[in-house]
Amino acid sequence: MQALSKKTEIAEIILWGCVGGICLTGTAYFLQVVWAPVLDYNTSVSLVYKLQMIGSFAVLFWTLGMAASDLFCTGRKNEPGPAFTGLLSGITTAFVFSSIYVLLSRPYLFSWDNGIPEVNTGLKLIEWLILFTVFGITSGTLQATGAWYRHSRQESKPDKADVREKPTFSGVLYTSRFLILILLALLVIPQVAAYIGIENGSIKWDNGFNRPFEYAEASRTTDGSIHILMRHDIISPQKGPGLRFLNITIDGKDVSTQSVIAGSGLNLSIDPPRGLAYQDNSSAILTGDYLYYNPVLLRVNVTYTDLGFRDVIYYETI
Repeated sequence: MQALSKKTEIAEIILWGCVGGICLTGTAYFLQVVWAPVLDYNTSVSLVYKLQMIGSFAVLFWTLGMAASDLFCTGRKNEPGPAFTGLLSGITTAFVFSSIYVLLSRPYLFSWDNGIPEVNTGLKLIEWLILFTVFGITSGTLQATGAWYRHSRQESKPDKADVREKPTFSGVLYTSRFLILILLALLVIPQVAAYIGIENGSIKWDNGFNRPFEYAEASRTTDGSIHILMRHDIISPQKGPGLRFLNITIDGKDVSTQSVIAGSGLNLSIDPPRGLAYQDNSSAILTGDYLYYNPVLLRVNVTYTDLGFRDVIYYETI
């Protein structure tokens, strides 16, 4: 019976590690999605993104280890120790995260050939093994340390009973509330600050790895008007008329043409009424009362229908 109980405890720890791997994947995916527009706009802030990812993962590993101690280290005989509990949970977390990463990054480790999976050995397999090893060591160490720390704190309490009741999941969340708040702050504050920096103009466009084919210039001619000038990149491939289109937005509302402005609710007009043409040195002037009241966020996009993507060629508060 004791052997069966111990096997059950180990299975529960592995299941907890799987939950941690899913949480880790969700965290990584969330950060990747919210940072993608910022990194496309300015690659120099990637260091903040990387530090945020490392910090969030570290706090999450520590929290998972402490929670594992609360759930599985209650002082009963023959149950796994806190260090082993955190280590097993951490390795499982790393394995689940790495496996999901591989599955979502196909063909990273394997690909499909006529419905048959084909494993890509060699460098790609070595890269996956390195990724798993690094995450396994990091996650296992931090979760084991967190579980040991939590258990030692419980042991040092003077009113501690020899055997504690296994807490509920909501109780574990409550005891880890401070770490959870830190994790949420790490997940939200950096990119919010980056978006604010873009909005107020303190973070400028700077993406040397993804330079647009074209660019636009904009300036205020008066308090109530903005002049927009289209410039072709000297190396821009020209594929013929009608294949590329320009889109202009003010504070997120489309103002590309006069007919579109009529439905935007903004007191604006554009000259010429057809909007900014896709050709070198073409220009358009936006005029209206809306421009008098406050700085506006001007964005100009090019849709490359012949190449299959869209690019931002101007994004500034003006």
